[in-house]
Amino acid sequence: MAHQQRQRAERALDLMLEFQRNKAHNLIETGYDPRQDLLVRSHEVRSLLEKFHHVRADARVLEVGSGAHGLIFFFGAQRGIGVDPLAHHYVTLFPSWQRRVPTVSAYGEALPFPDSSFDVVLSDDVVDYAEDPAAIVAEMARVMAPSGTLYFSVNICHPVWNGLSMLREVADFHTTHISLQRARRFFKHLPLRIVWETHNIPGTRAAIRKRAEHRLRAWVKSIFYYKARFAAIAIREPV
Repeated sequence: MAHQQRQRAERALDLMLEFQRNKAHNLIETGYDPRQDLLVRSHEVRSLLEKFHHVRADARVLEVGSGAHGLIFFFGAQRGIGVDPLAHHYVTLFPSWQRRVPTVSAYGEALPFPDSSFDVVLSDDVVDYAEDPAAIVAEMARVMAPSGTLYFSVNICHPVWNGLSMLREVADFHTTHISLQRARRFFKHLPLRIVWETHNIPGTRAAIRKRAEHRLRAWVKSIFYYKARFAAIAIREPV
């Protein structure tokens, strides 16, 4: 099983690189500049974090899985850094924002930083693309300083989807499906205290309010949810 997961992760990286190369080419052809959208998203996350813990101007900020369009590039961090297995490719494909902060080519399961290195850690829709999601969350907790803040989000699906259509998972870059319960378990034995969380799994009450012809479909979606979103903010506690 571990070998299969590793293979899926490697294939997903290859597909992601091909996808981002095509995107970079299309940006050149269309002249579209996504920097404003990236700025808005980064500021939304920073403003949310500020509600729970002040982000100092000199805070050490890490984004794990900074990818092609990560939060870190417009987060406003004077001491920011991004980590991604494909970082050395992205800095060439998207130089206009990738070079705003330094990036390191590394895997989230083995972050190349000492313990307690960062005040803020970001992980935005990343771990279900990787080989070992739980290991990534544990590594993020390790490199966070005491009282540091974590922003974490991930796509979530009902567990039934994990047994179906592995080829489809790889086709859209995902290596595994993560349920709401599994996402919460990532934090269970770590020195991370969740202070805020949300998800957008459709509720059964909303399904009941649907018109009769749509009620069954809405009810099924509320039970066997697919590609909903879970997000959480956690504070690093002293061990």
